[in-house]
Amino acid sequence: MTSRAVEGVLIGIIALTILLGGKNVLVEIAHFPAAALFVLLALGALEMFALRRTIALGGPAARFRVSRDVAFIAAIVCAMAFVYAPARWSIGAAIAALEFALVLEFLDRFS
Repeated sequence: MTSRAVEGVLIGIIALTILLGGKNVLVEIAHFPAAALFVLLALGALEMFALRRTIALGGPAARFRVSRDVAFIAAIVCAMAFVYAPARWSIGAAIAALEFALVLEFLDRFS
């Protein structure tokens, strides 16, 4: 088994885990809003740096990778919205954006 195949399987496992248990994780971290918002803000900052790097690198797959990074940022923003003010739309939107980003990551690995 190649390393690409292992990465693909692990991305699939992560996506399945988030699909099945992502709502519970968001509900649990919402019990600690200050810590959760701090960690989500740090992850958002790291993802913004990754987005800038992806744009700077360019190349034939740049649009695809930028879309993936923007989907990760959207998932982080929706998770922050849920932690700050729990709304029914934000939890589903966070999970959907994260799943979309993981599918794009999976497709990027095998394209």
